[in-house]
Amino acid sequence: MNKIQLAAISFFTGLFLISGCATTQEFASSVKSKVSSITSTVDTDLVNQIPVDKREGFAKAEFDLKVASDKLKLAELKSERASVQKKYASYEEDLAESFRNEAELDYDLVKIAAIIKTGLGKKEDNVNARASLQKKKLNTQSDRIGINADMENTKDKIDDLSAQIAKMEGTMKSSAVKAAPAPNIEENK
Repeated sequence: MNKIQLAAISFFTGLFLISGCATTQEFASSVKSKVSSITSTVDTDLVNQIPVDKREGFAKAEFDLKVASDKLKLAELKSERASVQKKYASYEEDLAESFRNEAELDYDLVKIAAIIKTGLGKKEDNVNARASLQKKKLNTQSDRIGINADMENTKDKIDDLSAQIAKMEGTMKSSAVKAAPAPNIEENK
């Protein structure tokens, strides 16, 4: 538990002890009713028995629920896209690091070539060092192929999510233009 949760628990525990049993029961009842109103569902069999002329506010409530659900789905899609974009940025960083590593290896290859050309150091050690650097360079280039493939797949995922978001935003805008369903004439009585 974090500090905020511990503080909240301590606060409510102290509140319960100070305020007494009756107040505690009222508070617990109030919290329970609010939580259950958010999480419970109404018996559909009973709802289906309500006459149409007694269904005041149903159309608007259904419309509002659909709008809220669409907004939640849109937010989830945007969050997922942001996560995938972060992953793409990480691949870009990996790619840049790969190019930097290759440049460092190229610089080391230029240095070892100059050492070999001038006859400095042990010839066998220098040749082995050059071979090792060339192998590392090939591995770096090979790894970059995988990074590019990951980037391409991630870019496709971003494009797909962006298309879904654009489509959903367009649908939501056209729904907003149509406004909520007009109340039933019977509801105004």
